[in-house]
Amino acid sequence: MAKKAKKSPRIPSSLKSSKTSKTSKTQKIRNPDEYDSSRPLSRFDTERLNRFIAQLIKSNEVKSVEELNQLIEEMLKHKTLDELLDSIEFNAKEKAQDLAYAALETRDKKEALWLVNEALKLDPDCIDALVLKTIIQAESPSEIIETLKEIIAKAEKNFGTEYFKENKGDFWGLVETRPYMRALQTLIIILRAEGRLGESILVAEKMLKLNQNDNQGIRYFLLGLYLETGNLDGARRLFKEFPESSAVFNWGKILERYLVGDIKKAKKLLKEAMSQNPYVLDYLIGKKEIPQEEIEYYSSGEESEAIMCWQEIGIAWEEYPDALKWLRSFAKEADR
Repeated sequence: MAKKAKKSPRIPSSLKSSKTSKTSKTQKIRNPDEYDSSRPLSRFDTERLNRFIAQLIKSNEVKSVEELNQLIEEMLKHKTLDELLDSIEFNAKEKAQDLAYAALETRDKKEALWLVNEALKLDPDCIDALVLKTIIQAESPSEIIETLKEIIAKAEKNFGTEYFKENKGDFWGLVETRPYMRALQTLIIILRAEGRLGESILVAEKMLKLNQNDNQGIRYFLLGLYLETGNLDGARRLFKEFPESSAVFNWGKILERYLVGDIKKAKKLLKEAMSQNPYVLDYLIGKKEIPQEEIEYYSSGEESEAIMCWQEIGIAWEEYPDALKWLRSFAKEADR
């Protein structure tokens, strides 16, 4: 059986594609990864290109969304994506953010520290740089948590109360808020790893209010926390708010039904979940070991999704030995 383990503090690195359902000022502008490019976009190229798009809009060089899309397509015919991004004229704050992107992308800790220090010379309030420097230099998780709270509080003060009122619900759609949202995500992960589940839940709930489309996938993380702490009402709210058939939600629903004693419905959901992704069962019952490194990308119905599912709600299942025993009995029957 896979041993229960705390998640290691890490910088959230996957930028999930937005599936915007709410109206916004840029609703019909293509997502950056929809433009033709000679190479795939890196994790932060999408944000770089978004900033370039924002500059085009502010410059009044384009009069319509269609004209904007055509202009970018035409530019990419004559320049590579790197050349186009390099042509952006940044102010000091934007240059600092670009250095922070580079720091987040490198695997060299010394290089990352140099880059964040250079970024902070240009912009002492650069959130990504402050967070990464904290992760690198802090001597304990508790120090990381307290410093992150200070960074977040200062960012909120800089944004201002009115900014939150005007943009609540659509935060991820604003490129300037993404470093702040990443800081919150880093905080909830470390709080959970340190066993401060109640605090982690409060911050995660706040994130879903700020970004109702949940591009960061916080609902999966929060579901794990709700189930782990026995907050079944919270779990059911998530199921209602996000009607989907992902592995995390499917197997989360099974555990929720089992915990309320509705075994008949739990069995029905289990069969349906096995049809959607049969790989999850082996990871939950410990038949397969969980990879040491947390995955960044996954595909629905594939083994990568099963691993992600365990990472989000596996610890919650392990809180309930009887539930795991029930799963193992199902697996034995299926093997006959």
